[in-house]
Amino acid sequence: MEGINLVLAAAIEFERFGREYYLRFHELVADTKAKALMKGLAHDEEEHAAILTKELEAQGASAELPPREMLEEGLAKIFPHSILRNSIETKDAISAIKLGIETEQRSIDFYSEQAEVAEGGLKETFAMLAKMEREHLELLQENLEHLQEDGVWYGYVPILEG
Repeated sequence: MEGINLVLAAAIEFERFGREYYLRFHELVADTKAKALMKGLAHDEEEHAAILTKELEAQGASAELPPREMLEEGLAKIFPHSILRNSIETKDAISAIKLGIETEQRSIDFYSEQAEVAEGGLKETFAMLAKMEREHLELLQENLEHLQEDGVWYGYVPILEG
């Protein structure tokens, strides 16, 4: 595997890991709307991996694993926080969203950097993925804002007992 094919293969693995990352948050948060958000993001990451796999195949290569060192370095850069059971409180959607925001920003940076150096259709693919990740970032930021300001998801207001 050479050059761009290595980058594509690594990016596929990053997206697969991203899917698992969000599924882990899905397990950890208690709020049903937060669960739905995390599951939706996991699904999107799976779609991103499919887009990258298609591009890799268009290059005449197969989705082989990149060298372990390259993969570990890239994963550590995009996903520096380990998500262990009890590493965030199961009811703490805000912590999950904040980590997701950081991760999405690093993903945007990765795809933007690749778009700058890629050529032809790959340039467009990387730019499109950066845009998709930016949409994830905005969705997470909007939810974080709602939770921090109002303590609610999507306009849901809890009935206060008293």
